[in-house]
Amino acid sequence: MIVASSVSPLGVGEDVGEYVADAVRVVRESGPPNRTDAMFTSVEGEWDESGVSPART
Repeated sequence: MIVASSVSPLGVGEDVGEYVADAVRVVRESGPPNRTDAMFTSVEGEWDESGVSPART
């Protein structure tokens, strides 16, 4: 399974880089293969093994 997600912080002004970087860091530390591009961060693996919880990001 491949899961693609994006982060769009609302109500924090125009400087959202820090929030996006925090979300990407959580994904990268989770372990499964992942890729970040201009639009999405994609995670590959089985749902129960991905280690990525929307609640953590």
